Amino acid sequence: MTDSTSPLTEAAPDLEDPEESHISGDSDVLDPEAEDVDSEPIRADDALRYFGADFDVDGLAKRLNNGTFIIPTFEPLAEDDIAGFEGFQRGLVWKKKQMDRFIESILLGYPVPGIFLVELADRRYLVLDGQQRLTTLQAFKSGQYRSARGVSKFALRYVGDEFKGHTYANLDPTSQRLFDNTFIQATIVVPKGAEGKRAVYSLFERINSGGTNLKPQQIRVALYAGETVNFVRDLNQDSNWRDLFGTHNRDLKDHELILRAISLMPTARGFQVFRPPMARFLNDYLEVNQDQLPPDADGIRARFTTACRLLNEARGRSALRIRGMQVNAAHTDAVLVGLMTALEQGSVLSADQVDSALGVLLENDRYKYAVSESTSHSEQVSARISLASRAFRGESLADEQE
Repeated sequence: MTDSTSPLTEAAPDLEDPEESHISGDSDVLDPEAEDVDSEPIRADDALRYFGADFDVDGLAKRLNNGTFIIPTFEPLAEDDIAGFEGFQRGLVWKKKQMDRFIESILLGYPVPGIFLVELADRRYLVLDGQQRLTTLQAFKSGQYRSARGVSKFALRYVGDEFKGHTYANLDPTSQRLFDNTFIQATIVVPKGAEGKRAVYSLFERINSGGTNLKPQQIRVALYAGETVNFVRDLNQDSNWRDLFGTHNRDLKDHELILRAISLMPTARGFQVFRPPMARFLNDYLEVNQDQLPPDADGIRARFTTACRLLNEARGRSALRIRGMQVNAAHTDAVLVGLMTALEQGSVLSADQVDSALGVLLENDRYKYAVSESTSHSEQVSARISLASRAFRGESLADEQE
């Protein structure tokens, strides 16, 4: 029997996973709107209350295990990796070296940065800053961590000699107590009133935790988890959409572009006016539709599926790219909304007709301006959607030039 206080043999390199997730980041998408600033930011005093609390590591791990603390998860790395919040998994962000060094810092007695929690109506707590720290603590205590390669034993490798090869189970009792009894400060945020979730979104949009802060769509998925978020996730698996967009995006820009298309459909129908910024527009849409499917969900699914098939058959990956290798976000929302609107209005289109319409759009100066400059301005959004709808209906755009 192995002495429980003796270090383990260093794990073989092929059992470690020092690489980051294979899910690509947001560099695959050109989206100037992502940098837009809300001209009327909400004041925290109007929509939030918050207070501090201290938790020891042992208590944090227990709360994570029993579901009191929820790590928001976003995109599956594997079919069975759906044990988190609403069946999404963000994917591995910290490398194994970062995880090891963080654990070693605690074992050496260094203080740990605080975390942010959002109190939910059922008194569970959503972790919106500190995910990587908490999952690393939980994983080390459990003795294993999940990576892109599967489940691996959590033995410390990228640390000094004192702890090299150790797991939690074979730490000496003093080190175990030090680990378990280390306190981490939490700021607990409680949304209040109609603007509560908007204020929480604003707070976490401003937080930068070690370069791995949540991105806008990741925050939405956590705050507005429900029927519409799951509906978007299902559409994101469409095979033609995956061909068009490319690999799953770690920052969920693929989810966001689908959400943009769905939420802009009423604008194409003339039922609403788009008001910037785009981030608030999308949040407002999810606020209304969080616990229900979008109106005419079956029709949206059918038209989205058909639109992606036609675009893929017409131009493949280049259908969403104007130049270079990046998906153009403004062009993508216009093309999806325009094509889905034409289908909704009864147009029966072939891939050749879609290819021709794309050519007409990309030769139109007014359209090119609307997808490249000031893309989040209300006039620009309305113009590109209108032009795309007309092009896919086979109408002339000759009267719409700069």
